[in-house]
Amino acid sequence: MPEDVIKNKYGFYELLNKPSPQELDIYYSEKYYQDSKSSTYEHKYSSQEIQYKFNKILQKNLLIKEIIGAESGLFLDVGSGEGFALKYFGDLGWSCTGLDYSLFGIKTHNPDQKNFVIAGDIFKNLSKIIKNKKKFNLIWLDNVLEHVIDPFQLMTDLRKILDERGVLVVEVPNDFSIVQKHLLSKNYIDNKFWVCAPDHISYFNKDGLANLAKSSGWCVNNFISDYPIDWDLFNQKTNYIKDYSLGKNSHLRRVEIENLIHSVSPKKANLFYEALSGLGLGRNITGFFTKRI
Repeated sequence: MPEDVIKNKYGFYELLNKPSPQELDIYYSEKYYQDSKSSTYEHKYSSQEIQYKFNKILQKNLLIKEIIGAESGLFLDVGSGEGFALKYFGDLGWSCTGLDYSLFGIKTHNPDQKNFVIAGDIFKNLSKIIKNKKKFNLIWLDNVLEHVIDPFQLMTDLRKILDERGVLVVEVPNDFSIVQKHLLSKNYIDNKFWVCAPDHISYFNKDGLANLAKSSGWCVNNFISDYPIDWDLFNQKTNYIKDYSLGKNSHLRRVEIENLIHSVSPKKANLFYEALSGLGLGRNITGFFTKRI
């Protein structure tokens, strides 16, 4: 419930009463991808949606190459989900490893990547990687940090396995945003719909994520956001919170617009999304972090 969310010392919000590790293990290994009624993930995507997913990864990769100047290396996808990032970077020649509680999502969408995924408790398997002192050039944390009980500990652990010249990419939902607060104040919405336990335990904004990263030993290189789908909530005819049946059309509109922007120029698209992130706009925010040495 929204009243159980508190603002922490880093400047982002988190659940006051967090689930136990055992509860999360059961949730993600048995329900998250498998239960289509409760999951935000699909069992089938259109060609336009798949192109959208790869376009977003390509945009991030342009910024990654600017930071580390590498075309390939060792890639770790923490919470590899449906396997699209593994597929993209594997096809570019990266040596890929994925961690996830379940193989369900990857078997559904990218079954050719399942042999690269270590299934089971992500944090136990991450501990084994740390113990073995393996280093990666690129670590990918896509819509994962908001799900974990201790984001600071995860960010600290990931620093131990990143190469000195590597990059960590973290994407999280942009929550308690300027848009969401405005929508509430003007009664376009009547609840904090983005607060959804146990799926999300933390609720980030750009400054909160940056503060967390700096506190755990990271340097902030850049931020981008994405299409602000929550703009649809300003119009009663597209308000998918007042009428959930409108949600799919809003999503497909986002996909088409994002693909169009990408088709003009991926590099210019990144400049656009960087500007949006500076304004606190966009449904998701992505940070690019390097090790503080």
